Amino acid sequence: MEKNKKYTLKVIIIGDPAVGKTSLVKKFVSGKFSKDYRASIGTNIFIKKINLENKIETTLQLWDIAGQEKWIKMRRPYYSGARGVLIVGDLTRRNTFEQIEKFWVPDIKKYCDIAPIVLLANKNDLENLIDEKEIKSLGEKINVVSIIYTSAKTGENVEMAFKIISEQAMKTYY
Repeated sequence: MEKNKKYTLKVIIIGDPAVGKTSLVKKFVSGKFSKDYRASIGTNIFIKKINLENKIETTLQLWDIAGQEKWIKMRRPYYSGARGVLIVGDLTRRNTFEQIEKFWVPDIKKYCDIAPIVLLANKNDLENLIDEKEIKSLGEKINVVSIIYTSAKTGENVEMAFKIISEQAMKTYY
C-alpha cells in the first residue's frame, strides 16, 4: 500500500431492525447519539475520512442497510462492492443473534464472499440477555475476524469497531 495514495472502502452495516446500526454509524461519524428510533428506508450512506495504520488516508463509505424484510430485494445491489461487513446484534434481544446465523450471514455470503466480517454485540450499556460464550460460539461458526461489544449510546468501542473493519478490509482489498 502506498502512503500517499488515497483509498476508498465500502463497508456495509447489517442486522435486524432496531439493533442500533444507524446509531453506531452516527456515533462514529458525528459523535452524536439520538434516542429517537426511525427505521431506515433502503439504505443510508455516510462518508468519513480516517487514517489507518502507517498513516494511510482512507475514505469510508458506510452503507447502513435497512433490516426490514420489505427491503430484501434491494440488498443485493447495496452489498455489491463491499470490502467489509459489520453485522450487528442487540444484546437485549437473543433473536437478533439467531437471525445473524440463519439469515444475515447466508444472505451476504451470496453477494460479498471475500469481505471480512466483524460481529458487533451492541447495546452493551444495557442488561445483556445473551451469554458471552454463545456470542463467541456464533462468531466462530460464522467465521468473523473479530467480536466487539459496543454501545452507540456511550460510544464504547465504536471507534475501534470501525477501525478494525477498515484495517481488515484494506488487507483483503489492496
